[in-house]
Amino acid sequence: MEARYGCVVLLVATIAVLGCGCTQGGGQPSPAGSPDGETAVSSEDVDIGGRSLFLKCWGEPVADQPTVLLIAGQGPTISTWEPMARELAAEGHHLCAYDRAGVGGSDPAPDSNRTTQDQVADLVALLDGADVQEPIVLAAHSMGSLPAVGFVARAPERVAGVVLIDPWSPRVSGVLRAALPPEQPDESPALAEERWFLNEMPFDPAQNPEHVLVSASDEEVIALLDESGPIFGDLPVIVLRSPPLPSPPPGLPEGHHVATVAALAAGYQEFADESTRGTVIEVQETGHNIHEDQPQVVMDAIRDVVAG
Repeated sequence: MEARYGCVVLLVATIAVLGCGCTQGGGQPSPAGSPDGETAVSSEDVDIGGRSLFLKCWGEPVADQPTVLLIAGQGPTISTWEPMARELAAEGHHLCAYDRAGVGGSDPAPDSNRTTQDQVADLVALLDGADVQEPIVLAAHSMGSLPAVGFVARAPERVAGVVLIDPWSPRVSGVLRAALPPEQPDESPALAEERWFLNEMPFDPAQNPEHVLVSASDEEVIALLDESGPIFGDLPVIVLRSPPLPSPPPGLPEGHHVATVAALAAGYQEFADESTRGTVIEVQETGHNIHEDQPQVVMDAIRDVVAG
């Protein structure tokens, strides 16, 4: 669920679209040192209890500085972070990224129905198994926001700050389902696809390589957001958002577009409000993949949060 979020400003994009062009990792731990001989790069398959997740790190751990953990959305591999991670590592930062279960070089999960809690359990086991220096700054894109929020709720003492990159808000799909007009036999293909995407995709874990039941994952994170007190406490939190589309995509009604824009804006702000030091920054000239379209903006946000 990761494509339409950027081009139709809806949930997110389809796995097939996002997976195109992504390279797969895997293999045994590799020695430090990049091909250019400058930036240290290491990778390994980390055992998380009978299966492994592929982890790649850039740079060396720095005393008194958090490691940045890059969490991709649903579908992309580590390669989505490579250019940005190398540049930040060359500045003296330490960054790591991992392929989620069933993606890239990571083993598939044994369960056919998973939720955010399972993703958080994977992340905890990964960090423990790889002995990643803590505390960490979480930099999460799109639906990576759900395990990021879940991880902070479970282990706040392990986190130094959060950067959310066009994050998926768990309340959006419910709002958009309610905003759909009554079904008509002659409705546009775009509206029919939207209806399918909202009414069926979130309830079918077979639609993504992690086998995540998105509807249940949304509800888990909504429950966390509804708890008293801010989840992020006084951690520095930056939410980077893409600009709203000025008009509905072809074939979608104006009322649904208005509901979409409002729901996304509310979701961004809700994440920022979960910290006493949270802020939303609207990034111009970008689609959903801000870290690819405007990497300098993302790097600036990471630098700011790492600095505290």
